[in-house]
Amino acid sequence: MIEEGLMKFLCQKTELEELGNEELLQVCPEFGESISKAFNSNNVISFTIELGEHLQEMDLYKASLLTNFIGFVCEKKEDTSAGEGLIHFFALACEKVYELFQNLEQSENQDEDGEYDEEQELDISKIYLKNSDQARAYCGFHILCVSAMAFLTRGASLRKMLADLELGEKIRYLTEETPQSPYLKSITYVNSMLKTCSNQKLLVLQPSRQQGFYATVNDLNNCFHLLFLLEEQVVEKFGAKYGAEKFFADESLVRLAHGEYPQEAWEKSYSTRFMECNYTTADHAAFKNDDSMRMIWGEMPPDYIPAIGGYGVIVLLETTVRRSFDAPFLFVPHIALKPYVRIERELTAKEYAAWMEKIAKEG
Repeated sequence: MIEEGLMKFLCQKTELEELGNEELLQVCPEFGESISKAFNSNNVISFTIELGEHLQEMDLYKASLLTNFIGFVCEKKEDTSAGEGLIHFFALACEKVYELFQNLEQSENQDEDGEYDEEQELDISKIYLKNSDQARAYCGFHILCVSAMAFLTRGASLRKMLADLELGEKIRYLTEETPQSPYLKSITYVNSMLKTCSNQKLLVLQPSRQQGFYATVNDLNNCFHLLFLLEEQVVEKFGAKYGAEKFFADESLVRLAHGEYPQEAWEKSYSTRFMECNYTTADHAAFKNDDSMRMIWGEMPPDYIPAIGGYGVIVLLETTVRRSFDAPFLFVPHIALKPYVRIERELTAKEYAAWMEKIAKEG
């Protein structure tokens, strides 16, 4: 049970002069006492689960500050049990912040041409007077986004939950169409999680050599990152058998793609060994001019790869054309993410023929 005094404090509305005080919870003695008791009794996971279940009943700003503790426990214990309550609270706060900027577009933050002035600094006091809950949600939003990332990076089911809440367009809007703000600086990472795959199954075919393999990809949010790791694995596992004897990537890019952050990587780029296309190119061996619209587009999320029978299909075509991309596509946005492409096993000749027949019927 949440101690009565603590719950009363957390539900008490935050005043304007308290917004921005990230140490606000420390003024409540019951907060520190409850945390100490939870850790000392080895009951901290149950405590965070209970807190998460009641977040939507609390003051928006104090609840956002509280998620910092809930996220800390998730990271320390590697336990996402409190995630469901936190993600539902994120949805509530996200709606409030979205409504705030929609209202601003239509009212006071307009220039003389009637357009939203993205350079104008937001006046929290004016926002508070118009809608205090929007102000509370906005001022706690950065902390909440960081806390949400602790769970989203560790729990694929929580990513799906967030996607099912259909907040994608609102999160994109807050990421791309709002002014720079310290309160919004972490929403971009939440946006990336909506595009991040988890244990996605791939079928990779090489028609020029009538061979292929199954693979699994994880924790990737764009296909350039996927293609980089895929080509690395093809070289490592198969080499000359697939016409890829060497992986021509700078060592710093390899480190970056696997979750390190070498400073020297940012000036580097990578050119692909193959032209990776979707399954509509599986009936021929070489890249053709009209295949350009059938490429696996590097900017898109892995989930967008056209699939057959539950497998996203990638066709490796031989070409002298090289697609190049820069280091930011290989950036891993959180230390808890474990990006990889894992080759499971090669297709037998019979399996390859069966897949080609299936693809022909789909085409």
